[in-house]
Amino acid sequence: MVCERIPRGSQLPKIILDRSKLDLSYIPARLPHRETELREIAEVLERGTGPLLIYGKTGVGKTAVSRRALKEAAKSAGLRYAYVNCSRFPRTASRVMSDLLKQLGEGLPDRGISLYDQLALLENFVIESNGMIAIVLDEVQDLGDRAEEVVYSLLRLHEISLSPQLTRLIVIYREESVPQFLLEESTLSFFTRKLRFKPYTESQLVDIVRARAEEALRSGSFDGEVLREIARLTSKYAEGNARQAILLLRFAADIAEREGADALEVRHVLLADSIEHPAFDLSILDELDLHDRLLLLAAARVQARRGRGWLTMGELEEEYRLIAESYGVPAYKHTATWRRVKNMGSRGVLEIRRSGKGLRGQTTLISVRAPADELAQTIEAVLDRTVGKWPPRGLHAI
Repeated sequence: MVCERIPRGSQLPKIILDRSKLDLSYIPARLPHRETELREIAEVLERGTGPLLIYGKTGVGKTAVSRRALKEAAKSAGLRYAYVNCSRFPRTASRVMSDLLKQLGEGLPDRGISLYDQLALLENFVIESNGMIAIVLDEVQDLGDRAEEVVYSLLRLHEISLSPQLTRLIVIYREESVPQFLLEESTLSFFTRKLRFKPYTESQLVDIVRARAEEALRSGSFDGEVLREIARLTSKYAEGNARQAILLLRFAADIAEREGADALEVRHVLLADSIEHPAFDLSILDELDLHDRLLLLAAARVQARRGRGWLTMGELEEEYRLIAESYGVPAYKHTATWRRVKNMGSRGVLEIRRSGKGLRGQTTLISVRAPADELAQTIEAVLDRTVGKWPPRGLHAI
């Protein structure tokens, strides 16, 4: 998608047109790259093929796909269901059971009742019900020590049902903090189906962010380069976490709007990421020698001046030579310069990658991991103290 040109003098349209579509609780109609998982969950819900255990890392679509499947099954097959996110409760089994009963339409006495009585009510409801019922426990690991009690109670409920095929049970947990009892064979044997959601790949994240941007943002306010940068950063820091990718998209769009930009650009994404994941420690400037500081200043000034997220090695070298000349310092030639840039990349001072589509051949691309204009001012102040006053600010200025 090519960013649209806004006619001069016209009122600048907003970038975010529907903020609700960027909310983490929003479940889109289309869930890219989760079609197989959606079909498998739908089969369990529609055919009652036994308890299903779903697991995977944070942000891989477990909740969104499960809730989408529940809604579709309720509409197509008349399924009654209760979905409980256990992270909302203060680790008490009775609160979980109470919420299940309320969602299924089973009235509770005004006075508090014990967990045993709640289970008895739920058992009677399942046995006497004529329709299909689904119970989904999400984020079950957040129940802590009570998770085992709740899960075993519901597994027993499935077994005692006079019509087990009418009762569906789905248990979902985060792979990073799996309850120990769910790793034991004695527990796993109760689940006839197990489904692991794999982390999204970088290319899959591009599709997910594109789909969400098309729903939430103004047409023409973003392009493929922006989407690819969001996916790249998310893959690097959050292991294919779509939630983080959407949050980064929203944060970057907010920055672009506050700036008054007519479109979302890579520099907005990099700024949002540098705030969320501050990777550059300014104290490292004390460890850099003169030419490393000059190179870092060159990168920051070009990035800030052009408003682009990445610059080429050629652009960096050109700016570096101008800055070195202004200080009366001989600049290094290409090979020595490249060694320094590569070394700063390995230390996390610069970020380096190879170019993809859009540039002729394979080109080295460089970026600073901090707000470029602020970084440039900081380096100038350091150079003023250690080398001498920077020439008039108009020279090679932003």
